[in-house]
Amino acid sequence: MGQIKVVIYDCDGVIVNSDNAILKYYSWLAEVSGVSMPDFSDEKFKRIVLSYTEDGIIDVISNGNDSIKSKLYHTIKTVPYQSGFEDIIIEPTLKNGLEIVKQHGVAMAVDTNRGRSLSDLLTYFKIREYFSYLVTSRDVENPKPNPEGVYKICKFYSVEPREVLFIGDSMTDYQAAKSSGANFLAYKNTLNEAPIIFDHKDVEKYLI
Repeated sequence: MGQIKVVIYDCDGVIVNSDNAILKYYSWLAEVSGVSMPDFSDEKFKRIVLSYTEDGIIDVISNGNDSIKSKLYHTIKTVPYQSGFEDIIIEPTLKNGLEIVKQHGVAMAVDTNRGRSLSDLLTYFKIREYFSYLVTSRDVENPKPNPEGVYKICKFYSVEPREVLFIGDSMTDYQAAKSSGANFLAYKNTLNEAPIIFDHKDVEKYLI
């Protein structure tokens, strides 16, 4: 794998388990907007909602209907969502893993399809200080699986993709890393030939 200079973390599914919070939010958004409620009993649809960007999810919920899209975006802009982060659970060994990466002198960044809430989320769980650069779906023209976010991070740290380790849990993460030339480590999910970890402390094995 070679010397790793930067570890990139995906957010949802890697830093935190936010499945319930995401489904709850989009159910609320549909209800308040007066549009048909999402059917989360459909597992395929559920996985889409848990992995797409906000814009992508709204496309799916609205089925491409511009009138429904307008209602959803109007709600997002004008109605505050009160639930916050209490339905989100931080991954149990994450902080231990972050400390290990820090002790190795390796920089840490986030590349996520989550939107503007990322920094507040990291602050809420008292881990914002570990990450010196954040890339969200609002910071790129082409979110994951496009490698644009990986390239932005490489440029920020002046490193080559081969010096980067991307930790992700989905095919969008895998594709973004692989197409950029970065190393990839799967978290709690089998993704092609990628090595897999179930405990964040095990990242240490892949830093050198």
